[in-house]
Amino acid sequence: MLKFVDSTILEKLQTEFSAKNMEKSDAELVKACRQGNETAWNELVERFQRLIFAIPRRAGLSEEQSADILQEVFLTLFEKLNEIEQPDKIRSWIVTTAKFKTWGLVRSEKGFYLSQTEEEMEQEMANLPDKSPLADDILIELEEQHLIRTALKKLEEQCQKILAMIYLQDNAASYREVAVEIGVGETSISPLRARCLKKLAKILTK
Repeated sequence: MLKFVDSTILEKLQTEFSAKNMEKSDAELVKACRQGNETAWNELVERFQRLIFAIPRRAGLSEEQSADILQEVFLTLFEKLNEIEQPDKIRSWIVTTAKFKTWGLVRSEKGFYLSQTEEEMEQEMANLPDKSPLADDILIELEEQHLIRTALKKLEEQCQKILAMIYLQDNAASYREVAVEIGVGETSISPLRARCLKKLAKILTK
């Protein structure tokens, strides 16, 4: 089950960092992958897997079906890696591919004809009943969540645990629960949390 970063931490940090300074660009990752760099491929997968998984899920497909779509998209990407003409547009390529594969499965289940263009697909998916389309702001939020999770891994263990328990769990832990877990007094959690958020923001702005 995927867990997403609470909107509170996003609001605190969105104005304090630029994604460009965090990691290698998409184009740099694609170039490294073409050279057989396994680390770059793993980073590319980590960067986009939540984004891809969210597309079929929000189109009403099950977790199992969405996982299949995820694998298919990365398999297609691996096979066509050297054919992508604009590596800096890899995000758009991935989103479009995930949408087409999602719509292909939806179509086969509901008996619709196969769309020939992205515009046709978008129109047909928009006409599906009881469906929540994946809006651009959700795509952006998923990418921001990835950046924050990556930055969290660079913090010391205590800060990772504090922020994860407060912000990343389905049910946010209370200060008392966090205090028991890390072995400090409950009154220490608020200033510790503030310091950890400050450290996280500093990492994100490097």
